[in-house]
Amino acid sequence: MSFRYLPCVLTVALLTAACSDSGHDIQVFGASTDVISNNITLHDGVVTIKVSGAPTATVDRQGQLVVDGKAVAVNDAQHALLQRYNGTALKMHDDAIATGKAGAETATKALGAVAGKLTGADSAEETRQKAEAAAQDVKQAAAKICDDLADMKSAQDELAGQVDAFKPYGQALSDRNVEGCRKSLKH
Repeated sequence: MSFRYLPCVLTVALLTAACSDSGHDIQVFGASTDVISNNITLHDGVVTIKVSGAPTATVDRQGQLVVDGKAVAVNDAQHALLQRYNGTALKMHDDAIATGKAGAETATKALGAVAGKLTGADSAEETRQKAEAAAQDVKQAAAKICDDLADMKSAQDELAGQVDAFKPYGQALSDRNVEGCRKSLKH
């Protein structure tokens, strides 16, 4: 028995643990600062948005928008949208952690499947099926990250249409970001 399934499973786990858009927009979760896109980060519950030609903006857990160090006044509906925007980033962080855990479990299952084959307990087909099933768990967990990204993009679009101060940040996430995340799950 070769270990050909183990590298495949581990590669799938690593690739799907953090969605990427063909190298153009890599997401990194679990560090002190989560990188959601090239323009958006999450640190200590605060989303920071940086786009060309506009000052830095932040959105905290309470739904407070700050642009260039100045709080922006918003109505109740806009405030709720800002909370939703921040909340999707926090959910994305949690789902990324869950995906990482699923990846670790996948590696453990793959090693167990390979060990089963080496000891003769499993056939090559059983080993392959176990490895594929474990990889599917990671893909399902990673799909939640893409869903969160789509939710954040939706909130961003609504905010750009309703809050004048947020308009410059209305393209921080694009449809391409969401499509790239989903596309990475198909490989």
